[in-house]
Amino acid sequence: MEDKKELKEIMRETKRLYDEQCKKILSYKQILAYIFKECLEEYKDLSLEKIQELLDEEQSHDKMISKNVENQSIRGSMIRYDLLYKIKNPQNNNSMWIDIEPQGMDPGTNDLFHRGFYYATRMVARQRNDPEGFEEDDFDNLQKVITLWICLHHARYKNNTINTYRIEERNIVGHLKHAKEFYDLMEIILLCPRKRQRS
Repeated sequence: MEDKKELKEIMRETKRLYDEQCKKILSYKQILAYIFKECLEEYKDLSLEKIQELLDEEQSHDKMISKNVENQSIRGSMIRYDLLYKIKNPQNNNSMWIDIEPQGMDPGTNDLFHRGFYYATRMVARQRNDPEGFEEDDFDNLQKVITLWICLHHARYKNNTINTYRIEERNIVGHLKHAKEFYDLMEIILLCPRKRQRS
């Protein structure tokens, strides 16, 4: 019984150390620039140097410092984001929020997508009456939210994939069109990096 308890503690500590190392790596602007260029539509046409310049405008050192990761916008249902950054949308100069969630193991279900959707909706909700959000019913100042899940150990068929899920406009009746920035306010990205082949 004691052995099982000790093993659980070791596993928990190993996971904690792994998470901490991932968070350190994913705070470097040089690394974030590569990820943003590959994964974010707003950044894909920019050079890596320009992306780093934009990140420098937010924070002037080599690493990004995460915002408050605790979300208590729903009483009794606190969640903790791994890394939460406020960055500039270079297409319209508005701010947007990105939550980065490195995952050691792929749960093998829809868990990451559904968690991503839940985290994104909570990131929207936390903006109301927040100093970095909007006041009362001023919904025109809602900022886009992105939640990016990086799954490091995943099934082979997911190797080297990036999938994105977002809100889009579909005309069912009539021809009414809104500008994309009007509704492009939430995005979930699942990234499964390429695994190195064993020789």
